[in-house]
Amino acid sequence: MLLVADVGNTSTVFVVYDGDTVVDTIRTKTGDHKVKELTEKYYPVNMVFISSVVPSVNERLKKYLEYLYECEVKFLDSKCDTGLRICTDAPEKTGADIICGAAAAFDRYKKPVVVFDLGTATTVCAVDRDGNYLGHAIYPGVRTSFDALHRAAEQLPEIDDRYDDFELIGKNTVSSVKSGVIIGAACFIDGMTERYRKAIGEDAAVLVTGGLAPVILPYCTGKYDYDEFLLPEGLKLICNRTYNRTK
Repeated sequence: MLLVADVGNTSTVFVVYDGDTVVDTIRTKTGDHKVKELTEKYYPVNMVFISSVVPSVNERLKKYLEYLYECEVKFLDSKCDTGLRICTDAPEKTGADIICGAAAAFDRYKKPVVVFDLGTATTVCAVDRDGNYLGHAIYPGVRTSFDALHRAAEQLPEIDDRYDDFELIGKNTVSSVKSGVIIGAACFIDGMTERYRKAIGEDAAVLVTGGLAPVILPYCTGKYDYDEFLLPEGLKLICNRTYNRTK
């Protein structure tokens, strides 16, 4: 069995695979390296593969998983076989999470693809029809935008986690902030999709992932594919390509 871990700024997602079958999925707060759900459920994991954008937790998490499973724990890095040619200025510094999503999406569609990941930050990246990873854009995430506005503007309140109690044309401060951030994020997806397709091909597929995608997609004018587990799928794909794994 293979355990993959997608370590994000806010949360970490663990997925256990038996071949191509998902056996279990666990989401926890990043930094909580002793994961109760993993300790309580024993799986015969023989390899762990990690994508992390939080270097400060890597060593502690690695030691814990090595202790728990007594197997190799590897991290995604620029030496791994992603199936893509990374065309950024510094491929070794390109976010592991962005690469995972791009690799999985290109492997699925095998044509130009645009991938949005809606998390702490909202990212959008592009892969052309030859498998060249061209680059990406980074935009404040929904929750990050709410928190930044509250900290920066004395009269703007802290915003709760309800995302459906607002009007497009807000009649109070909370509704106005939610409208601006949520509808703004939807417009970002629609607008960047149009621009990216003009750059890489009008036939480009568009795939959206990330914890806040279900919140934003209903407000988009375009119709886009959604995959909650795109990044773990990318991790599994890259691990299998790099280490010639079959199970």
